[in-house]
Order: sequence, then C-alpha cells, then structure tokens
Amino acid sequence: METIQTHPYKPFLPEEAKVLLLGSAPPYRFCTGYINDLKNKDIDYYYGSNSNLLWDILFLALKPESINCISELRFRQDERIKRTAYQVNFLQSFLAENKLAMADILLKFIRKDTSAEDYKLKVLKYQDILTILYSRPTLNKILCTSRNRVHYWLVDYLQQKEKLDLVKMDENQTKLILKSGVQREIKIDILPSPSARSVMRYDNKEDFLQKVSEIYKQRILNN
Repeated sequence: METIQTHPYKPFLPEEAKVLLLGSAPPYRFCTGYINDLKNKDIDYYYGSNSNLLWDILFLALKPESINCISELRFRQDERIKRTAYQVNFLQSFLAENKLAMADILLKFIRKDTSAEDYKLKVLKYQDILTILYSRPTLNKILCTSRNRVHYWLVDYLQQKEKLDLVKMDENQTKLILKSGVQREIKIDILPSPSARSVMRYDNKEDFLQKVSEIYKQRILNN
C-alpha cells in the first residue's frame, strides 16, 4: 500500500535563530489529519512520537535541569487540543530560547505501508529550504538528523538549486554558499538519529542519551 501524504507542520523559525534542525517527515499517524490516530503519549508536533528521543536529547544537551519536563509533557491528561497547545508552546519557547529553528526536508511524499522508516518515503516535493535561509539572515548552520536520508535529500535539493546558479556547495558537501544578494556561508553537518532504533547501537538508553546529547551540544554550540 502506498499513501500520498503532506507534511502537517509549518517550519518553526524564531527571528534570531542560528541553527536549523532538519529532519525528514513525521510518522504516518501524524500526517493523516485525524487527531485520534495519535497515541496517548504522542505530542502533535515535530519529533512527537512517544518513542522518538529528540526532545530528551535536546533538553539534556542544552537545559539538563529541565529534562524531566519532557516526560511530564507526554503524560499530561488535558483534553487533546488544549494539551497540544501547551506542549507546542513549551517546545517552541525552548527552541527560541536556544536560537534553534526546526523544519523537515520533505513537504509532500509517498509513503509505503504505514512505516515510519525514512527509506520507505519517496519525495514528491521538497521543503523550500532556500526561502527559510533567506527569511532568517542569522541562520548559519543546518544540522541534519540523519545521514542516509535527510542529508541525502538536502544535498539533492541543493544540487537542483546549484544547477540554477542559486547556490554553491563545497566538494565535501559541508558548506553552502547562498549566491543571491549578499553572499552568505551556511555550514552543513549531521547529527546522530534520535530514533528509538538508534539506541540499539549503545549499551542502554541512558548511555545513548548521555553520549548523543553531548554530540548535539557540541554541534549546535560550536561555530
């Protein structure tokens, strides 16, 4: 079974954002348009799956004293719409505080079955990354949350723009030059995937969170 889906969330772009966290697309149940498809501990937002560890990693990296807030967010018992409004506001405030923007590379896609695996997604339309970068002149870094798909798709998107002479990438695909207007350099790097499957490469979940959150902290904060 194949399903055409559209990304359900707008990019979050704080005015002074310096780093764009770039993912692929939310799992199937987040893209159906039916709120009842979500699981009880899901957060109806980026990386909202109850098994995804992105928010735990980010808080551990940048605001470790508040790490317990993520669990509390997921266990809130309000009515779903009220709960979502609170959760999204909380997470967006955290992103803005740390000058982080958030988007996914896929805007429209075909999904095979109902799998959350990126390799079962086929691109129909990319997110307009150049418009995001031009809308926020302070953005100077893109961090992809996986190599095999997110970084691959970003490079494919940028190569299309390169043919139009809108951008230029270096040979290692680690730097991007915006050529329109005042030329600007954007660094490109890759983060460890925050998916639950990634935990299997470590001794346990705690080991995964500690080691991966340190990598996130270094790559977010280092210029």
